[in-house]
Amino acid sequence: MSPGASLASPGVRLRAAREARGLSIEEVADRLRLNEALVLAMEEDRFGLLGAPVFARGHLRNYAALVGAPEREVLEAFEVGDVPEPTFLPALERTPVASSRTRWLWIAALLVLAVGVAGGALWWTMRS
Repeated sequence: MSPGASLASPGVRLRAAREARGLSIEEVADRLRLNEALVLAMEEDRFGLLGAPVFARGHLRNYAALVGAPEREVLEAFEVGDVPEPTFLPALERTPVASSRTRWLWIAALLVLAVGVAGGALWWTMRS
């Protein structure tokens, strides 16, 4: 390993290993079952997009294993202090809106029930 390689960031190491194996970003994303944007984010050292540091480490470890990069060196080059806290969108409070099809199915079921009850009452009355 060259002296400059020991100073390389995790993304530089992963990209070099990927290119050495002749893999595209799409192939890596498919094999890791990740979005291509996340693979690119790892190669560009934008780890905040990967979630909490524990998830970032896991993604880096899996990527390194896939492309044959030394996992330990990749993880040692990963500095948790550079990872911003992940941001999450606030949960929206909303009530589910019933689709018009679902609404019509309920109306039809109630009508069938009403007709059945009325028919049963009429039959009971006629029988007595």
